[in-house]
Amino acid sequence: KPMGEYHVGVCTNTLCAVMGGDEILAGLKDHLGLENDGVTADGKISIEHIECNAACDYAPVVMANWEFYDNQTVQSAKDLVDSMRKGKPIAPTRGPDALPTWKQNSALLAGLNDGHANEGVQAGEPSLLGLKLSKKGSKK
Repeated sequence: KPMGEYHVGVCTNTLCAVMGGDEILAGLKDHLGLENDGVTADGKISIEHIECNAACDYAPVVMANWEFYDNQTVQSAKDLVDSMRKGKPIAPTRGPDALPTWKQNSALLAGLNDGHANEGVQAGEPSLLGLKLSKKGSKK
């Protein structure tokens, strides 16, 4: 299926849905004039719903070219796609310092090293909390 230069996926699985994922997806589809799996006429944005991207600790999460945008709202997601359409995408909340295009990221997804693996924020505090508590022996 055709993909935009920036492929946006909105998690609508249980926690993300409860936290606003369904509203974000509906808001983006309305804002962009697209249905699920649609591509904007300018070819910049494609959109899909995602069942789960294993980022529940940051729900609701939007993915762009499989990079994370955590704790999104309808408005922040609209701002995100607007920045992509202007060619100035907002940096992911975790991962590389800049959002790669779909073409650039497809090489990484194919297993080629893009040199950006250690950029930006990696695992954040919510993801590491359980590990830290277990190291302390806490049962909280």
